[in-house]
Amino acid sequence: MMRSAEDRMTWVCTPEPPAARLRLTDPPSHRAMLDGGWWPTSRDPVRELCSLVTALTARRSGVIERIMLHRAAWDRHPCRIGVAGTVVRVGWFTTLGPELAIITGRRELRIDLAVIAPDATFAAATAAMVAASRTANTVRAADLLRIPPGPRPRPPVGPGDDVTGGESEGGHPQHDPHPTAPVPA
Repeated sequence: MMRSAEDRMTWVCTPEPPAARLRLTDPPSHRAMLDGGWWPTSRDPVRELCSLVTALTARRSGVIERIMLHRAAWDRHPCRIGVAGTVVRVGWFTTLGPELAIITGRRELRIDLAVIAPDATFAAATAAMVAASRTANTVRAADLLRIPPGPRPRPPVGPGDDVTGGESEGGHPQHDPHPTAPVPA
């Protein structure tokens, strides 16, 4: 497979990434199938992976070196992302389900996260993240929520997006009323 120059370059996260909508098991359990749930806000891997790596690093999960994702679930496919002075390699696989992200790093670090589709409802995403973050959970990511691969609707225009011009089809842009992850109960 030929990769474009854009895919081969290292994408650097320059502005402060948005807070990741992430929920992890506490404490981590080696008996659990999943280590938590992640609900990206978009299908842009640079933006979303920068926020994920930042959040995992802040929780002292260890040094993250690699992330494995399903190729068809994302809009582009960079192989390297620079976050806070480190480079994280990204692997794109068709054999990995779109509902799973595998994060690896030093000292046998491995984090398996259920990936909830960005367009999931708040209620469905919250339920999936709670189920994925239960200590000693036995649920597989594929059983939480299905992420349909293939064509995706165009993301809504949000505040702060660098877009010129107005809506051409009328109506109002939709905004996520809950931009951050739910607080654990």
